Amino acid sequence: MISQSQRVACIVAKVFAAMIFNLHAWAQSDVEPPQPSAIRPAAMEHNWSLLLPNSEKVSYKGIANFDDAGAGTMQMLYPAPDAAGLLAAVLTHGFLAESAKNSQKDKLQQAADSVLTPYEAVLSGYTHKELMQRGLQMMASSGARKLVDPAERSSADWHIESTPVFSITQDQSAFVLHNVISIYRPGAASAAAYQYTVKVVSQPRDEADLPAFWTANNGEKLKEESARLFAESLDIALGEAAGRQSTNGSYRTIRYMEGGAERMERGLPISERCNRVLMKTLRDWLMSVPTRRGAAGAAAATCEK
Repeated sequence: MISQSQRVACIVAKVFAAMIFNLHAWAQSDVEPPQPSAIRPAAMEHNWSLLLPNSEKVSYKGIANFDDAGAGTMQMLYPAPDAAGLLAAVLTHGFLAESAKNSQKDKLQQAADSVLTPYEAVLSGYTHKELMQRGLQMMASSGARKLVDPAERSSADWHIESTPVFSITQDQSAFVLHNVISIYRPGAASAAAYQYTVKVVSQPRDEADLPAFWTANNGEKLKEESARLFAESLDIALGEAAGRQSTNGSYRTIRYMEGGAERMERGLPISERCNRVLMKTLRDWLMSVPTRRGAAGAAAATCEK
């Protein structure tokens, strides 16, 4: 004889199984982007244009630690007269717990953003146009390239859309770039041929007064470092699109420096040089990170180019 609690558990299990099945079916219904081989390598060596984003200012934020967000919150029992009531209680609890977790994340991010205070004067006037013009000049990839307004895009060129977001570590020794890069074939303005998420972490700096170092001369070092990371992210995406990058070996845990903190990422190494590694992660991101602290200053800048 099946008890009332067993019947409730069975019903809840079936409901959640159906939800998971529907989510899986929805995900599978999306059209997957073509693989890198669909992009002709030769084309990426010729004319292409980088499109200016709609927003004028470059986005910066502090790096927050969300590991404990939501921990120990919303502990509750589920009194319910029947299976429907129990399911409603479970779903309500999930909604409230997620809302509480998001609220905690917002507070943690606001606290993390306080690290930007010494840089507000510089960042308030740093535009995407300046960042991208600097970045295009620092790129290693060949081919004619230019920065254009979206309204000026030519049907004869390849086009690149970029959404760079920079973060600064809490010790202020390094910058991290997350850049979503979309590549469009000539004449194809509506559908990207491929899209990459590229993360680039700068080499940590060891200067005694980091705010003074980054903001001197109207923030020249901050702007230079940001543009270097941006240029590297574009080089990585174009290299992947052109098929010039191949993975070697198998996935492994890679330790790297994010400012003064050591992080770990499971990834497939693509290349290693100058105490840096370029890898493809389990999330299919492309990441360029420093594997250890290296020499700061001109030597490190030369190595990272």
